[in-house]
Amino acid sequence: MHKISLYFVLIISFTLTSCSIFNGDKELDSKKLRALVLEAINGDYDANVKLSGLIDTQHYLKTDFNQLTVESGFINYKYYYFVLLEYYDPTLNLFAVYDNNLKLLLLDKSLNGNLSAVWTDKGNRHFVFLQERFQTKDIINLDRLSIYEVMDTAAELVYRSLSKLVKDNETSYQTIEEISGDKIVTKLSGPADSGIHNKRDTFDFNPVSKKYLSKANLFNEYVKTEVADFRWITTKPQIPASTFGDEKINYGDGYQISLRGDWQKVAPYTESTLLKENLTGTKFTNTNLNSSITVLMIPQGKSGEDYSLYNFSNTTSGIYKIRSTEVYSMGDNFNQVIEHSCGDNKFLLLIDSPKTIFEQNKQVFEEIISSFLIDC
Repeated sequence: MHKISLYFVLIISFTLTSCSIFNGDKELDSKKLRALVLEAINGDYDANVKLSGLIDTQHYLKTDFNQLTVESGFINYKYYYFVLLEYYDPTLNLFAVYDNNLKLLLLDKSLNGNLSAVWTDKGNRHFVFLQERFQTKDIINLDRLSIYEVMDTAAELVYRSLSKLVKDNETSYQTIEEISGDKIVTKLSGPADSGIHNKRDTFDFNPVSKKYLSKANLFNEYVKTEVADFRWITTKPQIPASTFGDEKINYGDGYQISLRGDWQKVAPYTESTLLKENLTGTKFTNTNLNSSITVLMIPQGKSGEDYSLYNFSNTTSGIYKIRSTEVYSMGDNFNQVIEHSCGDNKFLLLIDSPKTIFEQNKQVFEEIISSFLIDC
């Protein structure tokens, strides 16, 4: 019988021994939130619990960050906060959004280079515009713009695209001209012979992915070609190809889970095959892996045993409890059920993947499993 490694899950269980939110002497503000992040970086697990696990083991005692920025935005009579943490090593960079009760609304760990962010209002909508600035092939400078929409109880990455290219002392831009409920319009500029000068691109809102997406993606495709055609013997570490696409981002209502852009969200979804009883929640599917991850909220008064076909083991202790079944076979697929509970909140995480793909991508599934947390 195969088992998914519970190494990352156990780390979570040790750090989530208490699930109280920020309870300082007064209301949360930017200064107190910054202090809490610094405490978590210095290894204070109680502080990290209050931050919903913002800081992972890679950050512990790494106080040599380039910047730690915490700024507030006022939305519907409440303050919201973003946290921007930048290191020389871009794998440690992160961006997070919290509400005034220190509820984590969004966490993004897919950011490169030098970072800057600003709150921006468009009518009655509220955004954070985040700019990344980095190099590829040593001397080509790139900027990438991410737009996060912040709402009363949620925050979403709604747009991400390259915004600037500097190559051979020539600069090309993509700038936002219009943001509406159904589209974002951008204007492109570059050298007269570039083929993009004075063109416009339209990013239509996709209600499934909750992102603005372009069919043409003119500027990204232009930059890809310019970078690929550039001949240079590189000496510095290179930005990976994922610069041009979507990376990890968190989702959830009552929970958080970190998935790459090739996972598609299906909601509502009712699971009727892999459980004893039907249960409705959210399913994330990946066509490349032919696999799915399903998140299901357990009704009050029920437990995982009411739904799982197999017994739970590997139970953790503390207020925040995690239990899992062994990885079991159903037909040609491997499956596993993991229950997270804290107080009255209970969720099931259901893994469904072909055996060969599961074996070849164990690390991918382990990272997803370790990223899953519920509100406590």
